[in-house]
Amino acid sequence: MNQSAFTYVSKISGLFLLFLLLFHAQSFILNGSTLQLEAITFRYALRFDVSMTAYLSLPLLALAFLITLFEVKAGKILLKTLAIFEFLFILFPESWDLIYLNYAAKRATFDVYAFYIAGQDQDQFLSLFGRFWHITVFVLCYFTLFYFILNRVSRLPLRRIQPIPASISFLIYGSFAFILARNSFGPKPLGVADVLVVKDPIAGQLTLNSPFVVLKTIQNKALPTTHFLPKNIEQQYVNPRLNLPSKGHEARYNLMFIIIESLGNKQLFQTVQGCPLTPFMDSLANNQANLLGNQGLAEGKTSIECLPAMFAGIPSLLETPYILSNYSTNQLTGFPRVCHKKGYRTYFVHGATRGSMRFDAMANALGFQEQWFRNELPSNPSDLGSWGVHDHAVFKHLSKKIPGIKKPFMMTVFTLSTHEPYDIPTSLQGNYPNLSKEERSYHFIDDQLRLFFLKNSGKSWFKNTVFVITGDHTPVHLDNDQYLISDYYSVPILVKTPRGFEGDLAIREQQDLVPALCRAMQWKTELYSYYNPRDSDVIRYLNGIYYIWNDAYELQFNEATKTWRIRLKKLKKSSDTDKKLLYLNIEESKTKFLSLLQRFRRDLRLNKTHR
Repeated sequence: MNQSAFTYVSKISGLFLLFLLLFHAQSFILNGSTLQLEAITFRYALRFDVSMTAYLSLPLLALAFLITLFEVKAGKILLKTLAIFEFLFILFPESWDLIYLNYAAKRATFDVYAFYIAGQDQDQFLSLFGRFWHITVFVLCYFTLFYFILNRVSRLPLRRIQPIPASISFLIYGSFAFILARNSFGPKPLGVADVLVVKDPIAGQLTLNSPFVVLKTIQNKALPTTHFLPKNIEQQYVNPRLNLPSKGHEARYNLMFIIIESLGNKQLFQTVQGCPLTPFMDSLANNQANLLGNQGLAEGKTSIECLPAMFAGIPSLLETPYILSNYSTNQLTGFPRVCHKKGYRTYFVHGATRGSMRFDAMANALGFQEQWFRNELPSNPSDLGSWGVHDHAVFKHLSKKIPGIKKPFMMTVFTLSTHEPYDIPTSLQGNYPNLSKEERSYHFIDDQLRLFFLKNSGKSWFKNTVFVITGDHTPVHLDNDQYLISDYYSVPILVKTPRGFEGDLAIREQQDLVPALCRAMQWKTELYSYYNPRDSDVIRYLNGIYYIWNDAYELQFNEATKTWRIRLKKLKKSSDTDKKLLYLNIEESKTKFLSLLQRFRRDLRLNKTHR
C-alpha cells in the first residue's frame, strides 16, 4: 500500500491545522484571565488557522509536483524536511507570543522579531530564556509530538504518477489551497486587520494565530529604531495621554459627523458659469461655531487615514496608513467607545459594500456599536452607483431612521459621490447642466446635505445635535496645482451647534476635533490624542519627508539622510536679537517634532496607543 505525494501533503497540512488549533486552545487557557471568552469568535479563529495552513501547503504542493514529475527518489525525505521547517515557523512565533501577549496585549509582528534580532537588543534573548525557561520545555515537547506524528503519516511509500495526472492533481490541490489561503473571493485576501470584526481588542488578538501575523507583516516596512532624544526631554514636549476635567454639567448633545469624500477648502466658494458650486456648505462655512473652520487641515492624503486621526488621535506619520500597518490591531481609545460610556448609541454609515477601504475593521477598532453598509441600507436598483448606495438614498434612509433610534447618539456618515468616477443618480443628472462630472458630484452632495438639513430642521433630535462636516482629504488630482504643503491638507471643518451650546471651538486639525468637543461639552474623560493647540507647529508626513510648519517658517526632515531643510516664510530685515530668537524657535520646533515622533513610535510598538 502506498500514497501519492499530494495525499502525503494533505496529511501534513491536516497536521499543521491540528497544531494551530492546539496552540489556539493553549492561548485561550493561558490568557483566560485577561479576556472574556464569550467575546471570541471561535469560528473566525478557525478561518485564520485554515488560511495559514493553506499558505504552508502551497510550497509543499509545488515540491510534491516537482518530485512526482522528475521521479525524485528522496522525494519523501525532502517533503518531510520542508514540513519540519514549516512547523518551526508555526512553533516559534506561537511560543514567543505566550510571553509577548502578556506584555503587549497583541501578537508580535515581523518587525518585532527584526527589532530584537537585527537591532541592539539581542542580549535580551538570554535574559528571556532564563526567566521563561518553561517555554523552552513547551517547544521541545511540541516538536517531539509533531515529529512523532509526522513519522506515523510518513510510513507509506510514495507511488509514481504519470506527468498528466500529476499536473491535474497539482492544479486541483493548488487551486483549492490558493482559495483557502486567500480566504476571500474578493480583491483583498484575508488580512490581519480583518480580525477587527471581533469587537473586543484582546479577543481579536487571540482570534489570530502568530505565524499568520508574521507572514502578513513581512512586506510592511518596519519602523526605524532611531532614538532621537533622552526620555526626560521627550516628556517635556509631548504627552498624548489627556485627562480632561469637567468644570460644569456634562452636556449630552447628539453628535453627527459627516465626512465628505475628497472635499477640500478649494471646493467651497467656487462658481461655475456664475452658479455657486456648493451654496449650502458655503452658507455653513459663513455661519458656524468653529473659529478656524475655513482653515482646517486633514490628517492624510487617503480616506483610510481620516478615521484613526479624528476618532483615536492617531497621526498619519507612517509610510503605510495605520489600518494597513503592523499596528492595525493595537488597542485604541476610540471616541465611539468613549461616547458609549457616556450613554450614547454609536453608528457608522457608509454606502459602499462592507469591507471597502477596511472601514468596517476600523469602525470596529474604534468601537462603533452599529455599522450600516450597503447591505444594511435599503435601496432600489436606481439608487446604486459605482461604489454603492448613492448618497441621496443614504440621507433619505437616515431621515426615516434617526427619529426612532436611541438618544443621545453619535453617528458618522461617510459619503461616496465625490469620488472617481463621480457618478450620481441618472434621474438627477439633468439638474446640473453644463457641469463636468466632478463638478456635478460636488453640487449633488451639497444639495443632499441641504435637503437633509431642511427636512429634519424642525425635528427634536435635530435641534439637539452638533453637526461636524469635513472632508477626508483634498482631491488627489488637484495636488499638482498646489504650491504650499498646507494646501495638500486644506479641508473645511465646519461645526454647527444647537441653540444653547456654550463651549468655544477653535479646531484646526481633524485630530483636534474630539478633545475640543469633549472640553466644550464639559466631559470628564481620558483620551489618547496628539492634540495640537492652535498656535503650535503642524506636522505632516508626505513622500518620505516630514514637514513641520507654522506662520514663520517651514522645516523639512529627511530621516533617511538625517538632513533638515529650512524655509522662512517672512523675509524681512531683522535685528540680531530677532535672528537669535528665530534660531531658538527653530531648534525648539525640531525638538518637539522629534519628541512626538519618538513617543508615537514607542507607543505603536508597545501597544500603548490607548487609555
